[in-house]
Amino acid sequence: MPDSFSVRPQETVAELIRRERRPFPAPRIDTVSFRARAIAICSAEVAHRSRDFQRVECALGLSFDRWLEPDCEQFGQFPHEAHAAAALVWLSHLQTHESEKRTPWSGVPFRSWREDERTTWFTKRRALWSGFLRQVELYQVARPPLK
Repeated sequence: MPDSFSVRPQETVAELIRRERRPFPAPRIDTVSFRARAIAICSAEVAHRSRDFQRVECALGLSFDRWLEPDCEQFGQFPHEAHAAAALVWLSHLQTHESEKRTPWSGVPFRSWREDERTTWFTKRRALWSGFLRQVELYQVARPPLK
């Protein structure tokens, strides 16, 4: 019985999975909003990463315990998929932060916030928005061209 899943014993499980993975064909999203388009594309990439990992896992006869390795789908992921997932994390933080303006925990409407509180809120929103934009741009750069 061989010591490895591969005929190339120096190959790691992540490399073996990446060799079998296929990138998601770029979807065509018809929307004017940059944010909505970025959310749709990044969500589609992350969903594809999950489905394609399960396909490869089944094809190679591998089995990962999702309880012990909840991030196993990151094995063999493409760089653009990592950036898409990171963009969704930044977006989650951004949306949570924006919800503070609409429904503040203190019950004080945004227009009644002190000037320093509003400045702090806008500064943090700018940082979160730039993090989201940076990951979307990195996704676009890392995305392989369509054939």
